[in-house]
Amino acid sequence: MGNWPEEGLHTRVCTNAPIVILRIERGEGKRKIGGGKKVKFIRRGTILLLSVLILPALLYAQEKFQEQTIDEIVVESERLVKEQGKVTIRSEGLPAEVNIITRDDLEHTPYTGDYLDMLRNVPGVNIAKYTGGNYGDGISMRGFTGGAHGANTAFFVDGMPMNVMAYVHGMQDIAWLVPEMIERIEVIKGPFSALYGDFGLGGVINIITKKSESGPTVGLYGGTWGTGQGIGVFSDPSYKVTPFLVWEGYTRQGYRDNNDFERGQFFNKFTTPLGEGYLSLRAHYVARTWGDPGYISINKIKTGLISRTSAVSPYDRGDSEMADVVLNYSPKDDEQGFYGTLYYAYYGIDTGRTWDGYTQSRKDSFSNYWGWKLFYNYQPFDNLSVIVGDDLRYDQINAKEWDTIAYYNYLNTTRNQEFHYFSTGIFSQVQYKPFSFLKLLGGLRFDQFQIEVNNKLVPQNSGNCSPNLWSPKFGLVLTPYKDINIFANKGRGFRSPSEDELSPSTPAQNANYTMGLPKLDTWDVGFNALFLKRLYVAFDYYNTLYQGEPWQDPITLTYYNLGTSKRTGLEIETKIFLTKELSLYGSYSHVRARLKNPPTPDACYVPYIPADMGIIGLQFRKPWDQNNQQLSLDFYYRLLGRSPANSTATLIGSKFEQYSSRLAYRYKNWTASVDVTLTPRHYSSEIYVDVGSLYYPPLPFLEVLGGLKYRFN
Repeated sequence: MGNWPEEGLHTRVCTNAPIVILRIERGEGKRKIGGGKKVKFIRRGTILLLSVLILPALLYAQEKFQEQTIDEIVVESERLVKEQGKVTIRSEGLPAEVNIITRDDLEHTPYTGDYLDMLRNVPGVNIAKYTGGNYGDGISMRGFTGGAHGANTAFFVDGMPMNVMAYVHGMQDIAWLVPEMIERIEVIKGPFSALYGDFGLGGVINIITKKSESGPTVGLYGGTWGTGQGIGVFSDPSYKVTPFLVWEGYTRQGYRDNNDFERGQFFNKFTTPLGEGYLSLRAHYVARTWGDPGYISINKIKTGLISRTSAVSPYDRGDSEMADVVLNYSPKDDEQGFYGTLYYAYYGIDTGRTWDGYTQSRKDSFSNYWGWKLFYNYQPFDNLSVIVGDDLRYDQINAKEWDTIAYYNYLNTTRNQEFHYFSTGIFSQVQYKPFSFLKLLGGLRFDQFQIEVNNKLVPQNSGNCSPNLWSPKFGLVLTPYKDINIFANKGRGFRSPSEDELSPSTPAQNANYTMGLPKLDTWDVGFNALFLKRLYVAFDYYNTLYQGEPWQDPITLTYYNLGTSKRTGLEIETKIFLTKELSLYGSYSHVRARLKNPPTPDACYVPYIPADMGIIGLQFRKPWDQNNQQLSLDFYYRLLGRSPANSTATLIGSKFEQYSSRLAYRYKNWTASVDVTLTPRHYSSEIYVDVGSLYYPPLPFLEVLGGLKYRFN
């Protein structure tokens, strides 16, 4: 919801709740994914979760409950459940599964310089690390693939949409974010908030940056594979116009050949009281350049033809830049009032990639987009909230592609489009609490698009369309006992059609301006509960029907419509507060994604989606010396199940494992930290593609980042 209510409302909501899985299947052959084995996977994983984590923790909690003061544990644990049954504009109040990552979480989350580290241990969030520069990687939820660069999940930073229409339609680019910038990250599972529209199929990731820090900081970091980072933060809340400036430089040689990366950016935000609220102005610029090692064949590595560090071509590379200005306004002391976001952004990206056996393809895209989100929250009573608002966005894009040699030698043009997207959405959302144990939520959006494509390569496919859609949302929260919430909901999400779906760049494919807006209808049921102020448990089951399942050819980036698909899934989370200093957490998620009417009987799988995901982890904090010193340790283990690389599941990627940890020691104003990521499997990755055989981007076995930060008084 943009740069909205923060002051006076901080709640450090727990986020990082991951898994425990008992059974690990062996073998990496061409084997279809059996439903019966998945049931055993879930059942045994759940049993182990209960027996290994929950039961011993309950016994320990009962034994120690009377022996020690647990005030700090109560504060830490109560933040998990108290918002959902309350009438509030905050995302935690939705009748849905929501995870919040706070600034404190980010400060302790293992981080080796990749922005994806900030989201990897969120339950049910599927991360796909692509090759090349860290831009537009796959981040998705609820059984959607990140193969379209996040086009099935809506992303916002301070209210500005980050799904850009350049290069790949709906590609998200939040890769410039560093933990020092962020106040909180809201991960909303499913399309259950009327405040968000386009691309919100699997859900919404809403990022709010900080208004200020207590003082300036400077940090220097270095690590494996030639990694270096310098970052400075300047902020002084004593100023009437509070500055918050983050300037950063980052470089990395990379694990593979032709894997270098450089980034420089200036993030400048100023906040001042104005009337009954706060006004913030943000101006940001980032530039990046990188080498792209590409996807390589697993079979060729196993037979010794190439190594894991090989690059497809030394001439594959790219660069991008983004400049944006964002103006935010929000109320000061309570949630009632006017909220507004105005934004403008320029985004340009040039990139060239070679697929094994194919000619290099270069893609250049440039876009300008601007818009707003404006709404008013009316709360005449504590048990009633009425939101009415509008959002608007206009995009102007030029996109070209060529077959090239060594990046700069052009052979022939394969795409030349100029297109315009104009959209406006009117929305309303009402929360009402008729009884102390019951909250109702209803929402409705109407979105209208005006789309025009000028296809200069295939003029007969030029045209325009005006699709629109109503999106209803309904939900309720039951709170039968303190610290127990039961919720249910039903909602609709959608995405805008891509310019390539509407206007293909090959004469063999006809234009399709009547396709409308691909939509998803879904419902959830779930609960979350806190027992003895020490044990948090959450469960959610969802069912979705998606009309307009796309598949994107990884080589040509051409879209194909696979028809209607169905996804069913569940998520289980738990967190145990063993002592004031130590807590354990775990989560497990499972999804079944299938095409309802596949083109051929065996082509029923939605590619790139791991059926099972999970994490287990621990958090340790030990302050002493009147809080002048603190030792902290954060660790988690993440496992992704096998995923089909095509719709027939004749090629299946193996399981993916990763261990991440962060050890930090603070002495007064100094903080020293060491972050370590271990990826032990040589032939596994977070993403696989079918290029006749299984291809993937190998990840390094070990990544280490050490650093020192100083905070000025």
